[in-house]
Amino acid sequence: MQLVNLWTILASPAWGAIESLGTAAAVGVAAWAAMHARSSSRSSNVATTTLSSIEIQRRHSELLPRLRVTCEPFNAGSDTLRLRVMLIGPPGLDRIDRLTVTIRNDHFRRGEVDHRQIMGGPTQEDIRDHIWGPYRFTPGTGPDDARADRLGRETVYDAALPIGEELPYQLEQTMPGSWMSMTRQNWLQQRGTVVRLAFTAEHQTHGTWYLPCEIDTTTVPITTFVPQIEHAPQ
Repeated sequence: MQLVNLWTILASPAWGAIESLGTAAAVGVAAWAAMHARSSSRSSNVATTTLSSIEIQRRHSELLPRLRVTCEPFNAGSDTLRLRVMLIGPPGLDRIDRLTVTIRNDHFRRGEVDHRQIMGGPTQEDIRDHIWGPYRFTPGTGPDDARADRLGRETVYDAALPIGEELPYQLEQTMPGSWMSMTRQNWLQQRGTVVRLAFTAEHQTHGTWYLPCEIDTTTVPITTFVPQIEHAPQ
């Protein structure tokens, strides 16, 4: 039998082809490994982001501000009311950095539905701007430097409110719209006694919370806690 020269085999074109195939396979494996590593890295980043988002949401819910809201006569025998808002918790929230208090209408879509003005009647803007409730903020009043807007709709306290501290507001009875043919007494009878409020609390780190509430002013003083929790019937 004739012995095959090893060096002859290594130098042959066939061996070069085999060697090229091996190199290509190695490159393919390396590319697959790199792609798999990138995919695993992306999956890991997505998982980390998801967990982080869940933790942020959990912390946001955990730090939901708790308010004590008291409504009382401003002076004996006066129709004007004082609204006192205190931040009472939770313990992990040492303050809020901004508090907006808004008077809500009797229906959340007042002024949004298309309205065709009739001669002498209200415009859609008139309907939207009017406060459809028994009380509003006295325009130009508010705690510290905060002032209610010209409509008496909203007061923005743009400063820190520490836990355990409160802010005073002044409420006055609303008037019928200039286009309404009714007395103030009739208007207030229609509006009832429930003041609908919304508190928007903001914290630089933990985000924003929206807290609606309703206060029945039939008998004052009255205190309620926000968020208000409805108890299911037994």
